[in-house]
Amino acid sequence: MKNNEERGVLMKIIMGFMMVVTMMYTNSVAAIAGAKVVCVKPRFSKMLPADKSEIEAGAEFSFVASRMLNPYTLTIKLKDTEVDDFQVRNKNTFYQVSGTFPESVKGRWARVHVHGESKQGGRNCFKRDGWLLKIKGDEAPTVSEALDASVVTP
Repeated sequence: MKNNEERGVLMKIIMGFMMVVTMMYTNSVAAIAGAKVVCVKPRFSKMLPADKSEIEAGAEFSFVASRMLNPYTLTIKLKDTEVDDFQVRNKNTFYQVSGTFPESVKGRWARVHVHGESKQGGRNCFKRDGWLLKIKGDEAPTVSEALDASVVTP
């Protein structure tokens, strides 16, 4: 009999322990599921050429991105033209981005658009930034020059 009583007590202890473990696990999963992921947006800085600079078509550019950037999501556009020629170098505490602008955009003011998602916070956690450049080249005519060229003389 004593052996059965010991087994009964041991079973109660084990069942109690299992209940406690189950409750702890359930609460920790609920806490993780209910936790909100904090969005830490990447930062872009040290853009070269500098804002409002005048550059040649096809010029080189560079900037620094913070460590929070997911480098695989980085997109760069000059005006409406996608910039494909760029590299992202991991410098441990930041990313160094450098490349060449397309030759096709010239003779006008153009904004460089930079977009990148964060490593934390998912797809809705991103940063958009940019700067303005004047691209040398086939200069667009002024309004008065365009009007003069469109006048037909007999």
